[in-house]
Amino acid sequence: MSGALDPDAMPAWLASRLSTRESSADILAGVNDDDCTVIRFGDVLLVATTDYVNSRPIAIELGIGSFRTLGRILVASSLADLCGSGAEPKAFLTAVMMTRENTEKDFQDVMEGVREESRRWGVPVVGGDTKLGPSIALAGTAIGIARSERNLFLKYRARPGDLVWSSGCLGSCSAAVWGLAEQYGSDSWRNWAIDKLTVPELPLSKSKAVSDAELGRGGTDVSDGLGMDLDQLCNCSDVGVIINADQIPTAEETQVLARELHIPPWAFALGTGGEFQFLVTTDPKSRDRMHSMGFHLLGEVTAQRERLLRLIGGKIVALPTAGHRDVRNLTFTQEVQSLVQAAANAAK
Repeated sequence: MSGALDPDAMPAWLASRLSTRESSADILAGVNDDDCTVIRFGDVLLVATTDYVNSRPIAIELGIGSFRTLGRILVASSLADLCGSGAEPKAFLTAVMMTRENTEKDFQDVMEGVREESRRWGVPVVGGDTKLGPSIALAGTAIGIARSERNLFLKYRARPGDLVWSSGCLGSCSAAVWGLAEQYGSDSWRNWAIDKLTVPELPLSKSKAVSDAELGRGGTDVSDGLGMDLDQLCNCSDVGVIINADQIPTAEETQVLARELHIPPWAFALGTGGEFQFLVTTDPKSRDRMHSMGFHLLGEVTAQRERLLRLIGGKIVALPTAGHRDVRNLTFTQEVQSLVQAAANAAK
């Protein structure tokens, strides 16, 4: 008897049946090797990824976004995968399914959002597909290139002894969701929170800097939460990790909310992703250069396959790795609050 479908549990099963890097010399990353596929075409590496917008978009759940917002997030979520691999984005395709109850304006608003975001990052929209169906579904495919393998940092390439870096502040999305749902904060705080959930900020320049300098080894974007995305990177690379809680970068607004709730600010980073930041591992010799490029040191990769969190004071606990999963069938707000609280409890 088959159990309920959990898409997040399927990659290993899919990898046993579909193409991975072991199946062809021209495939450098396939199913469950990375969020992107990497295929060699002569002297160029093609890097491609496909992403859906979340099944319950938080911007709609909280009443702060529109179809245009969803179009923008659709582009950003796919480009974030390229950002987390070191590839240079070159083109974007989109697939939109809407119901018979939707209007032409609904579709046009989605595509206006797609157009705005793609122009913002200089990535042309070159095609896609449209359908009518029983529900709304939005998917995007981003295509990029790399000059060589040395320019890429992929999930399966982290090595014991590597340093783990974040491109920017984490936990802002979780904090914004929690605060807006509870009607917390001043007007300026709420404006910050709305921007965090509706105006994507992609660290493409930082991705390019690491790629051009050929410093990256392992890498991934933070889409489901720091713990879950680190866990997947460790699985792909067959390594472990230890993260220093006090080094997880958080925005001042996240820290303000954390003080109000009496929980550590870093706990928000272990809720969900959504900030469009990425993680990259490097040789320890790159420490000064990574700092100079604005990266935040989180911890290090270990040979032992444990996922650990070093708390302030030195106590070491298991790193919470739950992260966002559609199978829980919760509202996004419920899931974020549950995950953040669980992470905070791990520190007690």
